Amino acid sequence: MPTIRTIRSALLALILGAAAATGSPATAAEPATPAPADERWIDVPVGQSHIFKGDRSIGRVLASNPEVASIRLLEQGQVQILGQAVGATDLWVWYQDDMSHPIAYDLTVHRDLSDLVRRIDSVVSGAPPRVYPLDARIAVEGPVDSVETLERITELARVYDEEFVNLMAVTGDHQIQLQVVFAEVNRTALRELGMNGSLVGKSYGVAAVGPNRSTSAFASNASIAAVNNGVVPAAAAGTFQYLGAFGDPTGLLAILSVLEQHNVSRTLAQPTLTALSGQQAEFLAGGEIPIPVAQFGSRISLEFKEYGVKLVFVPTVLGNEVVDMRVYVEVSDVDSSTGIRVTGIEVPGFVSRKTESHIRVESGMTVAMAGMLSESTRATFAKVPILGDIPVIGAAFRYVQHRRNETELMIFVTPRLVRPMAPGEVPAAPGQTEDFNPNDFELFLLGMDHHIGSRTAEPTGPTGPVGLAR
Repeated sequence: MPTIRTIRSALLALILGAAAATGSPATAAEPATPAPADERWIDVPVGQSHIFKGDRSIGRVLASNPEVASIRLLEQGQVQILGQAVGATDLWVWYQDDMSHPIAYDLTVHRDLSDLVRRIDSVVSGAPPRVYPLDARIAVEGPVDSVETLERITELARVYDEEFVNLMAVTGDHQIQLQVVFAEVNRTALRELGMNGSLVGKSYGVAAVGPNRSTSAFASNASIAAVNNGVVPAAAAGTFQYLGAFGDPTGLLAILSVLEQHNVSRTLAQPTLTALSGQQAEFLAGGEIPIPVAQFGSRISLEFKEYGVKLVFVPTVLGNEVVDMRVYVEVSDVDSSTGIRVTGIEVPGFVSRKTESHIRVESGMTVAMAGMLSESTRATFAKVPILGDIPVIGAAFRYVQHRRNETELMIFVTPRLVRPMAPGEVPAAPGQTEDFNPNDFELFLLGMDHHIGSRTAEPTGPTGPVGLAR
């Protein structure tokens, strides 16, 4: 015999069943519910399957574009998604406990990137950048340790997508300071010996003039008083001259020219400048000189030519503190001796030493970018036939010049990875600690243009209120 509790349960079941059969506004179909933002994206490679697992039993699934992906319901809570072609569609999932509220997912089918990911992992020593599809393109995003690694990843990604989206960035310092030392030494040695003479009598005159001089007249007795102004000039210009004159009845005039000269010239330039990685920096310490240029007709225009110490370089940090650089160094000066005159206008010449190179150096290391050691010798030997071959005495009938030139040129470059200086690290500017204001005693009596004591200059700066200080 049924109990009261059993009868109440049966009546309650009948009431609920009737309500479900007649329908109720509370059970009407409602709009689809989107999945959570972090779970609504599904990526599937072309030709591969993806198993979608729901948290509840799935009653129905639908893909809006079956040409992009095919859908197959495996069992309760699992769906097989097979990528058919590159594209995008949406995936609708109905769960059995709530068939009136389907959930929408964004489904993207892309190219298979697993091989590219494996190859990038083999190139990068640390954490590799992220590889993901971006519409019809491939995107590579993330930090890398060096430019060399970035270039290798770029070459790999271009095999899979020539126009891939490069969102990689190189970590570390990117400011490079380049120090260049340009040193040149020229040495010239010159030895020269020559003799000019004349023998003058009352009715005769004989003169011997060296190869660097010429004459069209003979000496006379009256010219003995002015040996260097007559027919017996110096054997060579700019030499030391030893004069000799013997009067009547000999009338002998002679000049012996002797010279030993040593010239040394030294050029030293040390330009320094800083640039960002991959950016060009230029430095010029010198000036510009106008050069006339002929135009159509008789018109003349002016173009300015730079001269001095010029430095141009483009640095790139490759990683492991290795710097790749393209460096151009030029040291030039105006040389009037090599100029020409065109239509009455003097066009100057230039003497320049320049070099351009592409090198790779570790930070703080120094490399000799260019160097030249040259030596040249030039000898001039002129003599009077037969007389110049006589030992000892023949020196009076010879002209000898020996010139030797030596040139040493070296260019050193030193790149360094640098950072900006803190306020307490900034050194004093040149001349900031010196006092260039002499007192009256030093200025008027001693003629000093600066203070000679140990006093230092007072700090300069605003003496009144400052409007804005950051």
